Amino acid sequence: MRPTPDRRLVLRAAGAVALLGLGTACARIPVDSPVASREVGGGTQPGAPYVRALPPAEDASPEEIVIGFIHAGVGLEDDYAVAREYLTGDALESWDPDGGVTVYSSSQDLQVDAADEETYVLVVEAIATMDATGARQLLSSPAGRETFFALTEVDGQWRISSAPDGIFLSEAAFETLYAPARIYFLDSRQVHLVPDQRWVSLQRGSDAVLSLLIDGPAPHLRDAVTSAVPGTLDPMDAVVSTREDGSLQVTVPAAIRDLPSPRRRLAVSQIEASLRSLRTLSGIRALAGEEIPVDGESQGLERELPGHRPIAAGELGVIALTEAETDPDSAQLVPELAGIPLRRPTLARNGVHVAALSADESVVLLAATDASVPLREAASGGVFVGPRIDDAGYVWTSARSSAGVLLALAIAGPEQDVQVDAAWLAGRQILSLDLAPDATRLLVLSSDAGGARLDLCAIRRDPDGIPMSLTEPLALRTFVSHTVQAGWYDEMAVIVLGEDPSAGEPRALVVDLAGERDPLPEFTHEVVSVAGTVVAETVWAGTADGQLLRSDGESWSTTSIIGRDPAFY
Repeated sequence: MRPTPDRRLVLRAAGAVALLGLGTACARIPVDSPVASREVGGGTQPGAPYVRALPPAEDASPEEIVIGFIHAGVGLEDDYAVAREYLTGDALESWDPDGGVTVYSSSQDLQVDAADEETYVLVVEAIATMDATGARQLLSSPAGRETFFALTEVDGQWRISSAPDGIFLSEAAFETLYAPARIYFLDSRQVHLVPDQRWVSLQRGSDAVLSLLIDGPAPHLRDAVTSAVPGTLDPMDAVVSTREDGSLQVTVPAAIRDLPSPRRRLAVSQIEASLRSLRTLSGIRALAGEEIPVDGESQGLERELPGHRPIAAGELGVIALTEAETDPDSAQLVPELAGIPLRRPTLARNGVHVAALSADESVVLLAATDASVPLREAASGGVFVGPRIDDAGYVWTSARSSAGVLLALAIAGPEQDVQVDAAWLAGRQILSLDLAPDATRLLVLSSDAGGARLDLCAIRRDPDGIPMSLTEPLALRTFVSHTVQAGWYDEMAVIVLGEDPSAGEPRALVVDLAGERDPLPEFTHEVVSVAGTVVAETVWAGTADGQLLRSDGESWSTTSIIGRDPAFY
């Protein structure tokens, strides 16, 4: 084997490879990179990165052909035309580059070994995968993967006669060429936008986003959301262009323009929100010959975000934390609960409906800040998890020892209470649950002998908002050990409390569902609960001895407030 070339020399020669982190390969790989840069082609989305893959070199060895093919996966122009030059005729027709992405470490030297005269194996340490729908999964640790390629000689030149579907990208290349997008669907009542996290090619931009919108939601949202966007829509009919002021606009297809006015408003809301979630299209406007909405329609739906007003369980009753230090007398929010020891209070987004647990967590209490709902014991006879309130008129909770159901307690009265099947929770201990502001997505943190698990599922409702069942969950990574609490921080980010896996100390993180994580300041007290949202100025935490802390993001400070279980509404 030839000695591996010096990495610095390779990166200097590669140009675009240095940006994309494609790195070097094994000793069989030529020093000259099979990737170069050029000006953006006419079919590339505005603002998207672009690289050009190089075709096979004359008389390249089988190993060099495999590595060249892997590197050519960065160039999707003309349906990966250059990558297809490494394939024989039959393989060219059968290979599906959109079958997914295997992401490997940017520091890894790719290795290709001969299994026999016509079979070669690519060895990579995978750190993430993305399936054909754009769903990315970060692996908990690098995993060695062997991928086999069959090669044959065509007119004296080696070519690949059999290749697995999908492409391979280094981590840096993936993060340069792909970006997270939020594909927005509608809740069952068609009053909220519900996001679905995917990764899309920046070079395909709006086409990729619209294709995912047309194809429908991920399994954990399926049957819980709807869409006003026609399934027969051709994303290629939507034209993205640059206006005179430099901003972007999309002219929506006739299939959208011709919809009845109410459905058109919903469809355009989905399209605009989905396109704007992609960083290169963040300022896009939707046009349909004239600006939408048209014909006097009301404005479209907006994204739902968590609240910013902090509350907690005081020594007695529910207190507003912004008033508790300066004017304790005005801090009491719920007159009917003012003399009752409570735990885990929650307020509806309307600031009226209230739910909390008794001090021993054996009773679920419902009330209202304006006494419009009489105080009542909505559930008793067990130990319950902290409740959450949706805007369809239900309070969500569960017995901590799950029998495979969640309780949806009707604010209107017990005759409308619903038990919602969740068979996948049977036999588990429920640690916390939190409902997204879209009243559709539910976070459930539970544990068993194998440890804690954070699941994301969705609530199936009828058109009137009555809960029927839960979808099968999607497991989320928390990046902490011994997780004890998880709640929504943003529409696609979660705040979690647990232990630092390496230090064993209490730790809170904000974890984006796209895989980013942001640690909160280290604790100086024994913290047992934490609450924060992207729209709030501070993060709050509760200690084991009933003290409340707050943080501006740099450190934690103590307050004079006696209370526990901070939350936002």
